[in-house]
Formats: sequence, C-alpha cells, structure tokens
Amino acid sequence: MSKLKYVIIAMLLTIPAGWALRAQTSKPPTLTAADYLELQQLVARYSYAVDMHGGDGSAYAALFAPDGSLGTQAKGTAQLAEFAAQTNEDRSGPAFARHFVTNVVIKPAPGGATGRSYLVTLDISETGKPATMLSGGHYDDVYVKTPQGWRIKSRNYVQSEI
Repeated sequence: MSKLKYVIIAMLLTIPAGWALRAQTSKPPTLTAADYLELQQLVARYSYAVDMHGGDGSAYAALFAPDGSLGTQAKGTAQLAEFAAQTNEDRSGPAFARHFVTNVVIKPAPGGATGRSYLVTLDISETGKPATMLSGGHYDDVYVKTPQGWRIKSRNYVQSEI
C-alpha cells in the first residue's frame, strides 16, 4: 500500500473518535446580552404574576414552557394556571407587592440556561401593623427558549431555615 492510503485509513479511523471526544467536552451554548435581559425580565414578571393573581392564572402559566413545572405542585399549562388561580387572595392587584426576587444569577446550560435567585415573601400591612417576613429561600430554575421566547422549564423553591 502506498503511504497515502495509510494516511487516509488513519484519518478515517480517528474522525469518529474525535467527534465523540468533542461531544463529551463541548461547552454549553453562550447566551447573548439579549438572552440575559429576557431571562431577567422573565424572573421579574414571576413576582408580578403571583402578586396580582391574574384571574384565571393564565398570566402565571404563560411564564412556563408548555410542559413546565413548579416543584411537585403543578406541571403543564393547565395545572400551573389552576395553581395560580387558587392562590387568589383578598389583597392583590397593582398596589400589592409581597414576593421579592433578587440576586438573579443566570448561567448557560445544555438545552438552555439555569438560574438561581433569592426570594423573600413579606406581609406588609396597610393598616399600620408591622410588616412581617412570611418566608425566605431561593429558586433553582431551568430555562428553555421556546418560539414565544425564554420560559421556565422547571422552578424549585428551597425554603431557608429561619
């Protein structure tokens, strides 16, 4: 065999191994500045959807992918909307704020992005009664990009020990 044939055979044998190695060491996709802004807006809209109790829960469910989940409490658009509608409280609407999500950290991940943010839930009285902290903790999120933009694939709440 000529030297060229040996080179060709060696190349053909190493190409699949190179592809396999690349697949194992590939980095998550990078996120653009626009992706980070859209994801931060998604996280911010969550508090508004919870506090304003969007009637039938559709505003809340729209923040999630169609198969998105909130821990083990709800999965899919219908259950998420039902969950949000059931949390309707007497004190809600544009002047009501209870959920404060801060310190959002977003990272690229295979298939989309992940995020973590702090949550504190306050009961701020309008009658002069002192404000109280109801709960605190953090959210661990998985985000996916859909034809409608970035959405929450899964959100898990981890409550802090108080």
